[in-house]
Amino acid sequence: MKHFVNFLALLALLWGCEAEKPRPLASGTEYFPLAKGQYQIYSVQEVHYLSGSEPRTLNYELMTVVADSFPSPDGQYIYVIHRSTRENDSMAWQALDTWSVRKEDSRVTVSEGNTPFVKMIFPVREGTRWDGNTFNTLGNDEYVLTSAGRPLEVNGMTFEKTATVEQERNGDLIVFRDERSEVYAFEVGLVKKEIIQFHYCTDDACLGQQVIDEGIEMKMEIKEYGNG
Repeated sequence: MKHFVNFLALLALLWGCEAEKPRPLASGTEYFPLAKGQYQIYSVQEVHYLSGSEPRTLNYELMTVVADSFPSPDGQYIYVIHRSTRENDSMAWQALDTWSVRKEDSRVTVSEGNTPFVKMIFPVREGTRWDGNTFNTLGNDEYVLTSAGRPLEVNGMTFEKTATVEQERNGDLIVFRDERSEVYAFEVGLVKKEIIQFHYCTDDACLGQQVIDEGIEMKMEIKEYGNG
């Protein structure tokens, strides 16, 4: 009986030690899934502004496809992303360009053409800040993860867990307004992107009147996704 009691005490001690072990924090890498054949289709609206001209609006669809992947010398993987566009779903896709993505345990870096941007830092936590231009020569650009794990409806689809990265929130209405953000959904990837970049007239006659010399306003929302 004594041995049995001692055995139970030992089990309780081991269980207590196990219970006290800190649980590993979820990294949130699932907000940026990557696999060969994975695709997303987005509806895109762009409005281009040029002084002295009427704004020009473009509506089209954009498709991104993970076309291939290969190991890098340090044991990580580089993913090749093919991007195509079409005016609407009755038209054929036209090749646009090729991007690449490097996903590490601590971050995701997307090379848009030849310019790399650090899109996300792991673990995904609200309030995390980092320099999106760490690996390029464009100068410091602080990104902020403003929300994580929150539901969002996009194009009639509800995503239970999303993470929002605010890339810039310069609301200057005098010289240059720059507002950029991207929203990622758990196990889906990018589901929404918005850009507003306006250069305002700074002549004496129009200073402070929000007269746009040039600029762009873009909104991109996911409409379909899956694995080919």
